[in-house]
Amino acid sequence: MPELPEIEHYRRQLGQWILDRPIEHVHLHHASSTDVVPEEFAAALKGRSLLFLERRGTFLIFHLDNGHRLLIALAKDGALYCGEAGEEPPFASQAEIGFGERTLYVAGKGSVLRLLTVRGLDDVLKTLGPDPFSRQATPEYFLTQLKKRRGALRSILTGQKLLSGIGPRYADEIAFAAGLLPSVKVQDLNGESAARLYEALEEVLEAAIDSGGCIATPLSAEDTITGGYLSQCRVYEREGEPCTEGGSLVQKMDVAGKKAFYCPQCQYEQTPVFS
Repeated sequence: MPELPEIEHYRRQLGQWILDRPIEHVHLHHASSTDVVPEEFAAALKGRSLLFLERRGTFLIFHLDNGHRLLIALAKDGALYCGEAGEEPPFASQAEIGFGERTLYVAGKGSVLRLLTVRGLDDVLKTLGPDPFSRQATPEYFLTQLKKRRGALRSILTGQKLLSGIGPRYADEIAFAAGLLPSVKVQDLNGESAARLYEALEEVLEAAIDSGGCIATPLSAEDTITGGYLSQCRVYEREGEPCTEGGSLVQKMDVAGKKAFYCPQCQYEQTPVFS
């Protein structure tokens, strides 16, 4: 499932192809992709230009030249492809938006595109916690808010209330990098473990963004970056494989009804060594 690093990677790459270019055509292959009649959706976008791209959590937000916002929320199997004229995407697309010589294709059954006013977008985003890379998400904020939470580490990280954009893959990778079990109760963490958790969160997300995240589908025909973090994952979906840090075999546990991957030799109730 696309998480923060995948969407941020898309945001950074797409600007070179679609910013300041008028939308020439819009086609929805499935009417359920948006909440209005497809013809109405297409008419509202045609002729508009993108001023800039924003990401909030796992939402990709296009700022249009008429003040409205186009929000794209990718489904679990979602992906994007930005192809040149006449080029077909490597998947069955749910929607396509043409920007002159480039067309943006959206994949994923259940991926959603919504045209919103600024107030409408605020209503959609109001339940999200701050972005991990926002000015609000300081170490002080993180540690203070963490003390107010109750529950398993993995559930808190993926709950979108403490911080937005983290899903199961990166929650497991962050827990591993912090040396903490996914099941540890956040209310029991000591100060050093909580601080190490914040460091691990930044380290993992930044590395994943820089490496192109974990979506295997390339963003364009010339793309050699997207999916580069797949080979760097240290525990997620690696059950039975050797730990990358010389620990034991990666195991799977149940955390609040969800599977979580961890190394029983490298992860503890508290971070053993703080650095």
